[in-house]
Amino acid sequence: MPTKKPRTTVTFDPDDYEELQQWAESEFRSVPQLILAIVKRALIERRERRQREEKK
Repeated sequence: MPTKKPRTTVTFDPDDYEELQQWAESEFRSVPQLILAIVKRALIERRERRQREEKK
């Protein structure tokens, strides 16, 4: 069944992609899974930072 989640395409420099591949392998993930985890972590940090700023 096709997913209804939004999709995007990202292009990397070859050296950066190679580093992502090595990182993903070290965590037993695929590169897309690693990128999703990195983006989710960044979004959580951003939300937390914005909440702290709103409380000031």
